Amino acid sequence: MRPKDISAMTVGLNLLGGIIAGLLVGYFVDYGMERWLGIRTSPWGLLIFFFIGIVSGFLNAYRDMKRLEE
Repeated sequence: MRPKDISAMTVGLNLLGGIIAGLLVGYFVDYGMERWLGIRTSPWGLLIFFFIGIVSGFLNAYRDMKRLEE
């Protein structure tokens, strides 16, 4: 594989990683709030962090694409 190919693969991994991280954080926020504080926030924590993960994934992918252009 060429270095550009590997760099292009990181763009997709950054996008996917941001989304998965957002889902995991949101799930554990909902789980923790209900388990330890007795507050039922489901599915709002999951949805909020899912969208934060999407935005961060796209931002990281955009930054990597800009770096690949140079």
